Amino acid sequence: MSSRILGIAGVGLIGGSIGMAARRAGWEVVGVDAPDILVRAVELGAIDRGAGLDELRRADMVVLAAPVSLIPGLLAELTPTDALVTDVGSAKVSIVRGAAEVGIRRFVGGHPMAGSQLAGVANASPDLFRGARYLLTPTGDTLPEAYALVTQFVRDDLGAVPTAVDPERHDLLVAALSHLPHLLAVALLQVTAGISPEALALAGPSFRDLTRVGAADPALWADILAENAGAVREVLASFTEAMQRLDQDIEDRPAIEGHFLAAGAAYATLGGILIEKSGRNADIAVLIENRPRVLAQVTTLMGSNDINIVDLYMQHSDTRHAALVLTIDAASVERALTLLHEAGFHAEVGGPG
Repeated sequence: MSSRILGIAGVGLIGGSIGMAARRAGWEVVGVDAPDILVRAVELGAIDRGAGLDELRRADMVVLAAPVSLIPGLLAELTPTDALVTDVGSAKVSIVRGAAEVGIRRFVGGHPMAGSQLAGVANASPDLFRGARYLLTPTGDTLPEAYALVTQFVRDDLGAVPTAVDPERHDLLVAALSHLPHLLAVALLQVTAGISPEALALAGPSFRDLTRVGAADPALWADILAENAGAVREVLASFTEAMQRLDQDIEDRPAIEGHFLAAGAAYATLGGILIEKSGRNADIAVLIENRPRVLAQVTTLMGSNDINIVDLYMQHSDTRHAALVLTIDAASVERALTLLHEAGFHAEVGGPG
């Protein structure tokens, strides 16, 4: 039986990680990118070989993992094709519209809610998506067969959690959940640095966690924000209004307490917009060192033993250590603790104190 062929256009962190996971699942993976990147991708096991767009047109499935502003052009270059086509762009309306305009009928928009501050195929991992939300953006014109196949690929081959979201709603959600926090981190770092040259040297773990995404790839994020400018401006306007209300209430203790209470209630629902929580979840705090692959080691340990990670976050204690907090089903806590202890990790129930 001939192997399934997956074509990837853009073999960086995301494309390379998809390639690694797909090869592990039995796909033959071909990639389109600059020659030096393709050589490195083959060395790292992200693809089997380099290819051109002509070969991608004949693949069983194609993943467009180039910068988001380039994806509409790639869709046009890819036609005509009978391949199943998806993408990983973080702004969906223009891409979904573009696929329809060039006549790619077997298209399903996608956006993995996973990544890293580190770019490039050298930082790719086959476990990058394990347990992560993976947003799919079908429309009324999406073929059911295409949607079912992409969902199966995301779930079974990448190990992610596929979730359907309308393209317009997707762009507004990611503007609030991802794009706005990046802008806030940039602004907060600029404001703090402007107060005093030594201010940032005095920052503690909470400030580092809050501003970490401000150190993301500048060119990548300039591209992402420009492509989703309308939705970003909408959430920025809402945020500006919220800051104005806080400014007005800053000396009103009961009012400020009310704002924190409302924020605490909202924080308790994190993850609930896209993933329904059972009400029977528990947190496990795992002490880890800041070293390569440690996150993948912990998440793979859970996933390979059928323990689903509902959510996770990092609480830094210093530059070398952190507590990785996993939210899992309460019924799996004892088994998870045993597995972590046997693997040499210190772990305990509850978030970091």
